[in-house]
Amino acid sequence: MSFSKAKPGRVCPHQVAFLLDNGLRRWLQPPHRILRGHIKPGATVVDLGCGPGYFTIAMAHLTGPHGRVVAADLQPQMLARVRRKAARFGMADRITCHRCQSDGIGLKIKADFILAWYMVHETPDPAAFFHEVQSLLKPNGRLLVVEPKVHVSRVAFAAIQSAAAAAGLIAQAPFTRLMSRGVLLVLA
Repeated sequence: MSFSKAKPGRVCPHQVAFLLDNGLRRWLQPPHRILRGHIKPGATVVDLGCGPGYFTIAMAHLTGPHGRVVAADLQPQMLARVRRKAARFGMADRITCHRCQSDGIGLKIKADFILAWYMVHETPDPAAFFHEVQSLLKPNGRLLVVEPKVHVSRVAFAAIQSAAAAAGLIAQAPFTRLMSRGVLLVLA
């Protein structure tokens, strides 16, 4: 079963990063407002498929000086943008950039919170993705998965949730946002 209308494994190219971080998006999807109930000071958090770091900087603000943020992406050009943005906002000491491989995330940490915003539909194997993600979460760690309605139908999103459940991630609460469908998952 296809998980989305988009071709699995096809990622948003770094050449359109300007579309992922702009004033209109900050108005429609304000990062601090979206994340503030999920991230506590001192937490270890991961921004999976971070792109140009739209949510990464807000995550660093919310974790505070004793927190840790891992910005993970497949494209080195996106990670370069995150590094520049982190330096510009004085957050370089809180943010670690990690380049994922095409066959997996490749992190060896335990996180309190992981964000997967508009990226699960881009993974070639969502079931394998969720199995790897659940291994990165601390006990009671949470994962927020949000997908764009334009690429992921209601049926496809149900299939994504089933893949997450099969990996031991339990739906805790739905997440609703304009043009998006999402769910907050917790490690069982």
